[in-house]
Amino acid sequence: MAAKIFSPVDILSIIDLEIALIKRYKNVKDYAKNLSLIYFSLPDSKEYDEIFEKFLRQTDVVIRENEHYIVVLHGTNEKGAIELLSGIQEFLNAEPIDLVVAYPRDGKDAKELTTKLQDEIKDNYGVLLEMLSNQEKFEAFESMI
Repeated sequence: MAAKIFSPVDILSIIDLEIALIKRYKNVKDYAKNLSLIYFSLPDSKEYDEIFEKFLRQTDVVIRENEHYIVVLHGTNEKGAIELLSGIQEFLNAEPIDLVVAYPRDGKDAKELTTKLQDEIKDNYGVLLEMLSNQEKFEAFESMI
């Protein structure tokens, strides 16, 4: 499988880690300076492995809550994320909705990005995701620094 699947409880920590890496390496010429989040819904009747193999990279992070998927796209700007999401929606024969949030345009940290994403999902699909309403990130290692 190309992308890595993580637990919904990890979403804030993963996004904040990606943002920290972007900030740390902002002056490195070839280092990615973009981060985008996309959302799509995948009915249980569809085989998701094919989507992950066909569209996602090893550096992409998939977070699943029931039939709802959020993908964290490292090094992908909004335009690239929209193209990727359009390909997934076309593959699923789903109505194309550009449901993408991008760092830093839509938020400066994980909480702002996930809040913006939840607002977009609610406005377009009428769905509230538990993984986006849980705004507490895992802080186990922060006290060791």
